[in-house]
Amino acid sequence: MPHDRSPFDSDVALIGTGLAPLVAASHLLSQGKSVLVLNPDFDFFLEDSELSLDPLLPLTSDGLDPKRLAANLPEQVLAQLRPSFPGAVESWAAGVMESAGFHDPQAPHVRQRSRLWITGDAERGAHEQWERLEDAYVGSSDAGLNPKILDGLQAARRFPGFAATAGAYRGLLLPKLCEVDVSRYRNGVLEFVRERLGQERFVMSAAQIEVMPGGVRFHSDGKAHTARVRDQILVFHTPRMTPWILKQAKRAEVMPRLPKGIRLWEQWSLISRDDLDPEVIGTYANLVVWAEVEGSPSSAGVLNRLAVLRAGPLVDVRENPAAQGNSSTENWFSQESLLSLSSLCYDFLKWNRFSVRSMKPRAILEWGEDQHWDFKVSEARVKVVTRCDGPIFDVVRVAHQVAQEVMA
Repeated sequence: MPHDRSPFDSDVALIGTGLAPLVAASHLLSQGKSVLVLNPDFDFFLEDSELSLDPLLPLTSDGLDPKRLAANLPEQVLAQLRPSFPGAVESWAAGVMESAGFHDPQAPHVRQRSRLWITGDAERGAHEQWERLEDAYVGSSDAGLNPKILDGLQAARRFPGFAATAGAYRGLLLPKLCEVDVSRYRNGVLEFVRERLGQERFVMSAAQIEVMPGGVRFHSDGKAHTARVRDQILVFHTPRMTPWILKQAKRAEVMPRLPKGIRLWEQWSLISRDDLDPEVIGTYANLVVWAEVEGSPSSAGVLNRLAVLRAGPLVDVRENPAAQGNSSTENWFSQESLLSLSSLCYDFLKWNRFSVRSMKPRAILEWGEDQHWDFKVSEARVKVVTRCDGPIFDVVRVAHQVAQEVMA
C-alpha cells in the first residue's frame, strides 16, 4: 500500500449494491465517520431486491409467527425507516384524519392496510392451509394483534379485485399491517448519501475490487486506485455480490457462509376492471395481491392497478440468475406463472379477462440461522453482511445494526 494519502482513504469502506450500504453510510456519516462507498454496478437498484412488504410466504406456522407479524405493524416500520431518511416519512391509514401541520405528499408513505389470507373449499390443500391459519389466529390473538375469522362473501369481498357474487371461502384478517413506498425511500437515501460523499467517495461501476492489507484496491474511470480503510470493510451480500464474495472467500481460503438459496419472485402489475380498495392486502395460494399506488391513496384518484407478487422456485445460490441484472431474467416466468395468474383472475376473482401492464423479476436470498461472518485477506478483515435484501424495513434494520456495531 503506498504511503501517499489517497482521496479515497476512509474510516469505513462499504462494498455492495442496493439500499443496505446506503443506509449504513447515512448512519455512519451522522456519527462523524468518513465513508467510502464502492458499487460494482452502474445503478444501485439494478437488481431491485427490496420489497415494499413482507410477503409472509410460504404459508407456514413459521411464516405467520406473531413476532414476524408484529414487525409489520406501522409503528414498528416507521421507527425503522424514519431515522435514516433525510426528510419526512408519511403514514396513511384508511379513515384516519391527518393531524395538523405540514405533510409532504411526495414523501415515501407507510400505508396501513389489513392483511387477508383466504382459502376456498375447492382449492388444493385448502384443509391444511386453513389449519395453519387457525394456528396463526391463536398466536396472533395471544399477541394482541386482533385477528378476525371471516366466512363466505364476508371474506372474499374484502379481497382486492374480487368480483364474484357467491363462493365458499374462509379467511383470516389482521387489521393493521402495512406496505411502503420503496422507490421514493430508496431514491431519497441515495441522493442524500451521494451529495454528502461527493464523487470521490461515492464510486459507481467500481471494477476489479480487491481487498488488500490496510484497505482496498479498485478501478474507476479507467484508472487504478487504492484506499486505506482504518476501521472496517463491510460487504453487503445480495445476489449480485455473490460471485465476488465467493472469489474473495476462495482467495482467503475460507468456507463462505451461503444462504439456503435464491428465491425467484415475480411482481406483476395487472389492470383491474373495477376500482380497487386500497385498504387490504390479500394472499391467495402463493400470491400476494394489493392495490398499487404511490403516496396517499386518499389523494391518488381512481386505483385500477393490481400488484401481484408471486413466489417462484428456490434455486442454488451458485446458479445466481441475478448476477447479470434483470435484463437476463426476463424469461424467469413460465407457463406455471401464467397458469397461476389465470387461476387468480378467472377462478377466484371471477374476471372475464385481464391485462398485464408489466412484470418485474426479483431475486432475493433466503437464509437459515447463519448471520454475518468475517474473513481475512492478509491483515485486512472483511465483514460480510447477510439478510440485506427482502422487505425494506428488514433491510434498513440490518443496515442500522451493522453500522452500530462499527461504532461500538
